[in-house]
Order: sequence, then structure tokens, then C-alpha cells
Amino acid sequence: MKKYIIILCFISFALNQVFSHYDYTGSRATSMSGAITSGPGTLDNIFHNPAQLSEFNGINVVSGYSQIFNLKFLPYYNFGISYESYAINFEKLSTEINGHELSSESVLGIAKGFTVYKDRQSNLQAGLRFNLYQYDLGQSSGSEGDGSNGIMLGSDNGYGLDFGFQGSLNDRYYIAYYLQNIYSSNIGYGLGSELPTSMSIGLSYRPYEDLLTSFDINQLSGHTDQEVRIGIEYILSDSWILRTGIQSNPNRFSIGFEYNLFDFGNISYGLITHHVMPITHQITFSTNLK
Repeated sequence: MKKYIIILCFISFALNQVFSHYDYTGSRATSMSGAITSGPGTLDNIFHNPAQLSEFNGINVVSGYSQIFNLKFLPYYNFGISYESYAINFEKLSTEINGHELSSESVLGIAKGFTVYKDRQSNLQAGLRFNLYQYDLGQSSGSEGDGSNGIMLGSDNGYGLDFGFQGSLNDRYYIAYYLQNIYSSNIGYGLGSELPTSMSIGLSYRPYEDLLTSFDINQLSGHTDQEVRIGIEYILSDSWILRTGIQSNPNRFSIGFEYNLFDFGNISYGLITHHVMPITHQITFSTNLK
């Protein structure tokens, strides 16, 4: 019981904003420690840098599930769909105890990627994402203490705008930046909490087609320390992709893989450690409907 209370207190401190800042949506981001700001476009960009959406074709669907810090009362769901260079994403993080939802955070995003300039050697891309945020509090315990006669504690909503940019040379060298909530509203009546604003700068190098190395620096507004992230992705065969990564501030290690189910789609898995909390696991399924 003591351990359980300590974990709850830690999470309350770590997620002290009304909306949590989570950079590891999708198995690829999880297994590369979030070092995915730059590089070739993948389906995980439905949730991340929207500039890379300009490379997408057809209809793509991606869905994932995780329990943050491997805790059953912190389920995290994500779903996204793209058509050509347009994308819609939905994410939800909730706190559930004994089947009761104490609080939930959800975001619905609409994004568009653009090709600014392209020739035989270089490619300039940009992208925008408009996010709608919803925060819901559960029901109070009431006089009986079991919620039977409790009252709803309310909800609030807000909005934010993301912007991404990427330049590449010979499909080998990539440089990108991604600004989250560069323009946003406050959320939470009385609390007046600002939505988390962050900036990520990414560099990627692909020495040959099967290997990608990425380096990211992430700065969260209001924090003095930057997070430094390094990720590696290696295409082992037509069916298998291996990934790993490390991060500082805090120190974290990640690893994962992706398996191609041929015409059916892809299933991927990633895990990332934490210097205090348990490991977070993420599983993702994606497919191209064309």
C-alpha cells in the first residue's frame, strides 16, 4: 500500500499540468526514445512532426495501446488515419481505479503536410496541426465514500497549434524542427493552466538505405534542462525492423521492433525505461489501405 501511494504521488508531481506532455506516442517513438523529429516519413508522424505527412500516399491507419509506467490505472490509447497528406489523430490518457475513471485527457488533431520545394537532390517540407483538447474529471466519492451519490466534478477544453519543418538532401541528410502548441488557449477554470509548449530540433543521417541514425534536442517551456535523445533504426530484412535509443534528463533506454505482416499490415512493439518508475510498453498496429 505504501508503494502504491508513493507511485500516485510521483505521478501527480510528474503530470502536474492539466495536460500531460508525452512524446512517445507509437511504438517507433517509444523504441527510439522519442528521437523522431527528423527523417523519412512514417505513419508515426500522424502524431508527431506534421511536415513529414507530405510524403504520404493513399489511406493509412495506425492504432496503439500502452499502460504508462506499466500501471494498469494509466491506460493510454492512440488512433490515427491519413489520406494523402492529410491526417486525423486521437489520443486519450486516463486514470482509472477499480473500474472508475477519476480523470481523463483527450486530444483530437487535424494535420496537413506541404511540400514547399523539391528537386532531384533536396526537399523542403512544412506542416500544421490543429489540436482540440478535452479534460474531464470524474465523479466525487460522495457522502457514502463509494461514488453512489457523488457529483460530477466538471470538464474543460482548449486548443493548440503545432508547426513542423524539415529539409533533406539526397534522402540521406535531414534537419527538422517541431513546435508544439506555439499558439494555444488556457485550460482549466480557476487553475488557468497553460497547455505545454515545447520545441524539438532533429538531425538524421542515413549512411545507407537500411540504417537511420537520429539526434534530437527537446526543450519544454518552463524547464531549464534540455532532453537529448539518440535513436537508431535498422531494416534487418523485408519483414523485420530493429530500433533502439537513449535519452538524457532523465536518463532512459529504449528498444523495440516492427514486423511486416505482408499485405495485412505491420505490428510493432517498443519499451522505454525510466530512472524511477517501471518500464513503459507500447504496441502498435498499422496498415495501408490504398
